[in-house]
Amino acid sequence: MTSGARAFPNQIGSTGGSAAGHWSAVRLAWRNQINVFSALLYREAETRHGHSFALGYIAAGIEPLVIVATIGVLFSALSRTPPYGHSLLLFLGTGVFPIYLFIHTSLRIRQPLNAMAQRNRFPIERPLDHLMVHAVLHVVSSAAVAALFFFSLYWFGGVEAAIPYDPVTAIGALATLFVLGLAVGIFNAVFARLVPVWDVIWPAVARASLHFSGPYFVAAYLPPAQRFYFGLNPVMHGVNWLRQAFYPFYPHALSDRFYLVMVALVLLTLGLLLEAGTRRYLEEKE
Repeated sequence: MTSGARAFPNQIGSTGGSAAGHWSAVRLAWRNQINVFSALLYREAETRHGHSFALGYIAAGIEPLVIVATIGVLFSALSRTPPYGHSLLLFLGTGVFPIYLFIHTSLRIRQPLNAMAQRNRFPIERPLDHLMVHAVLHVVSSAAVAALFFFSLYWFGGVEAAIPYDPVTAIGALATLFVLGLAVGIFNAVFARLVPVWDVIWPAVARASLHFSGPYFVAAYLPPAQRFYFGLNPVMHGVNWLRQAFYPFYPHALSDRFYLVMVALVLLTLGLLLEAGTRRYLEEKE
């Protein structure tokens, strides 16, 4: 009985030590991950845009501003009124910015893996570390440009609706579109290394999708037959989701949030599985 009583505390101590060791390993893994992420972020800031790192990323997000201004001038010259609401620039902005968030995310995320053959810095860095650094930098720059546009429209243009009445809805729509762009970008980053011509095809396809995602028309006003085919485009649902944050009574047709979320998650899962499954093959190939 005495020996059993003496053995019992030793078992408790052994279990506690095992748990402490587990959490210590977890903390060490997180610390290493943060160190790698910080190092890659610092390297990106130094080498990608030199001393004008911040301006370089913000300048890369100017393209949607140019698109909004160009379409706005064209519509004004043709005496076109906004299909919904009172401000043409606001309607165009709520369509173009979410679409370009998806397009630019899917395009930029593929760049790190395409240049991995030239990297040899940290033994513990992985391809996904590069992808996440680019994703974070891109979403920060895109958010800065979009916030500047809508705030300027509100402050200087007097468009009160430029501040969303439902910010949670706006954040949810943009976050889901970002995940969708991230998923497509990861898939493209791997697929383009297997089929190099895809690196030329996808940018054209991505930018062409702008015209089929509802930046300058209301999808609910389309004929039913056309609405079905446009509804297959998940980005269209993201645009309508975002516009509901700015327009309280915006039509809900082709605004299936569940469809958009499921497409984003399925593509993200497929992209991650493809990256993990082909990592060793591609590294040996290069």
